[in-house]
Amino acid sequence: MGRNAVSEAHPPGDVTGGRRRPAVSRARGGVALLPSELSESQRARRDRIIDAALGLSQRRSFDQIQMKDVAEASGVALGTMYQYFSSKDHLFAEALVHWGELLPDNLDRRPLAGDDSAQRLTEVLHRAVRAFEQQPNLAKLVTALAVSSDRFAVEAIARLDRTTGAVFRQALIGLDEPTAESMVRIIDHVMAGTLRLWSAGRISIGEVYRSLDEMVELLFRTASTRTS
Repeated sequence: MGRNAVSEAHPPGDVTGGRRRPAVSRARGGVALLPSELSESQRARRDRIIDAALGLSQRRSFDQIQMKDVAEASGVALGTMYQYFSSKDHLFAEALVHWGELLPDNLDRRPLAGDDSAQRLTEVLHRAVRAFEQQPNLAKLVTALAVSSDRFAVEAIARLDRTTGAVFRQALIGLDEPTAESMVRIIDHVMAGTLRLWSAGRISIGEVYRSLDEMVELLFRTASTRTS
């Protein structure tokens, strides 16, 4: 997995009246305001920043986007952005969380139609891959942020993992909890690995779908053997 080569954890200070003011993240020791601490207007501003980051991700890769680009796109001052996000990694991790929440919403609007767990799991995996297929830069973003050292980014990615894990678990009906949890861990690893290879141009999107289908077949063949 690649790491973003240039850390933006400490932005340049704002210039006010000819004097340079320390950047917010330096003054706060890299600590960003929690969403629970925000007023309604602050939450709206934070959401606007996240939307701008996602919009830029549709057109550019992660390493081509600077925090000042997001500031310009969102209409929020660069120094103000660092009150909400400790670093570029933190911002884009939160953007991924926001985007990842669309999958549960998708399932609410269009419930899984499969008759058994294998069919349901295949369907939800295909929906997830189609989402990345439509937003290929986000697959690269997942890979880049997987090795982030920013503690806020790490926590955000953990939340994203819990969201997707819950979606996969929802597809698994009639399985005992330990078996379902083991399957979800395997699914996470295989999906992350195949998407990483695809985003790097090593395999085709068709191979991603085939690999996931084979994984589902093997998982349920193994589960069936254990219970027989």
